[in-house]
Amino acid sequence: MLSLYYPAGSFLHRMPTGLKLALLAIGSAALFFLPDSYWSILVVAIPLLGYVLARIPLRIMVTDVLRMAFLLVFLLVTQLIFNEPEVATTVVARLTTIILAAQLFTRTTRIKHLVVTVEKLMTPFEPLGVNPSKVALAVALMLSALGQIMGFIGQVRDAQHARGVRLAPWAWVVPVLVLSLKHADDMADALVVRGLD
Repeated sequence: MLSLYYPAGSFLHRMPTGLKLALLAIGSAALFFLPDSYWSILVVAIPLLGYVLARIPLRIMVTDVLRMAFLLVFLLVTQLIFNEPEVATTVVARLTTIILAAQLFTRTTRIKHLVVTVEKLMTPFEPLGVNPSKVALAVALMLSALGQIMGFIGQVRDAQHARGVRLAPWAWVVPVLVLSLKHADDMADALVVRGLD
């Protein structure tokens, strides 16, 4: 499993995983109550400030943001087609903040700590047929996949640029989708081999 964890001694790294997970969930939900406004773009500063407080190098923060650039342009263009500019800005600001916050979470949390925490949270639901281990693994895979998909976007755009291909801004969507599905298929095979299907 790809781990995006960056070791540092910040308070965000030392914060209990359960608390960070709760803040991520509550914060993400709260963003949907954000009023439609151009000012909504300012919420993106929250996870960026988190990167600074977590003492994550600027190059990593810039890389995480740049990996999202093409996705965000695509989202903005599609939103502008169907919504007013203020609404489009707010939607993109929400998604950008959520993705960056999830990236920050994975940068400051070890996968094994996340798995243990989710398992504990799911244990009360075991009598209902919930498998805590599988739920924990699914959550860990989902969060680690964010970085992988962003990496695919950068990889495809670099390949297109190296070949001198000039395509529409959304031309990376199909190649990234193919790479993501292949990655998911490979991951599924690995889980089956380990008896986790």
